[in-house]
Amino acid sequence: MLYILILITGKILFHSALAGTAGPGGPCSTTRDHLDPNTHKFLSDCSDQTYCSAQNGTCQPRGCRRDEFPFGYSPEDILPPLCPTGTFCPDQGDGCRLQVAVGGACQMDRDEQCAPAANWREFVNEENFYGSLCLKQVCMYANVTQGGRCIFDQNIYTDAGYDGRNVSVTIIRDNCRAPQLYCNQLTQVCERTKRLEEYCQLDQECELRNCVSGICAEPPETPLRVEAWQYVITVFCVMGAMVAICILLTLIHKRHRMQHYREIREYYFEQLSLRRSMIALHTAAADSGGFDFEGKSM
Repeated sequence: MLYILILITGKILFHSALAGTAGPGGPCSTTRDHLDPNTHKFLSDCSDQTYCSAQNGTCQPRGCRRDEFPFGYSPEDILPPLCPTGTFCPDQGDGCRLQVAVGGACQMDRDEQCAPAANWREFVNEENFYGSLCLKQVCMYANVTQGGRCIFDQNIYTDAGYDGRNVSVTIIRDNCRAPQLYCNQLTQVCERTKRLEEYCQLDQECELRNCVSGICAEPPETPLRVEAWQYVITVFCVMGAMVAICILLTLIHKRHRMQHYREIREYYFEQLSLRRSMIALHTAAADSGGFDFEGKSM
C-alpha cells in the first residue's frame, strides 16, 4: 500500500504540470473544469494558485487550501488559509464550505467533505475520515456490519512507468467496517477479512490490505517483530560470548604469568650457577696457592 500511495502522488505531481496556466484575472470557463482521466486530479483553465470564478469567468486567487504545503506555491508566496473544523476546502479552492451530510454529494475520494457520525468513534480508522467516506461521489458512513449490503468504489490510476509503458493501479474502497470486514464485489455483502497466509485475490480482502501472489501477507512497511525465543537465544549467545571471552583472557593471562615466571626462574638459576662457578674458582685458586694480580703464581 505504501508503494501505491507513492506512485499515485508521483502521478499527481507529474500531471499537475498539464493543468491550466491562467493567472489572476485571466479568462476561464467552469465548463472546462474536470478530473484528469488518468490521475483523477482536478484541472481547470486556471493555475494552481487560482480558481475559475463562475460569476465573471476569470481566474481568482484561491480562497482556501486543504494541505499544509499546497502544490504550486513558492516559499515566498502567501498561502490561502486552512478551513476550520466542520468545513472543507473543495478541489477548486474557491472558499471553505460546510461539511456534507450523509447522502449528499461530494467530490471524488474527498472523505473530509463528509460530516462525521455521532458515534464515529465506533468505526473510525485510517481508511476513512472520522467514520465517513465519499464513495461514488456520495457521502456515507463506513459502518456496515458483517452480512449487510455494501457499496464499493473502484478507481484506476494510469501513468507512464520508468520504461515508458503504462502502469495502472486499482484502488477499491467500500463502506464496510474496516479492517475486520470488506465488501465482496460479487455479492456486495460485507464479509470477514482474511488473516495472514489465507488465500486472497485483492488487497482489500486481507486484514492488512496486502495480497501477494494470492496469499495475505504483511505489508512492506510492517516493522520487524522479534519473537520471544529469538530474544532468549540472543541473550544466551551474548552471555556465552562474554563467558568465553573472560575464560580466554584468563588463560592468556595465566600463560603470560607462567612464561614470565619461567624467565625469572631461569635467570635465578643462571645467577646461582654463575655464583657457584665463581666460588669454585676461588676455592680452587686458594687451594693451589693463589695468583697475583698479573696472573703469576706466588
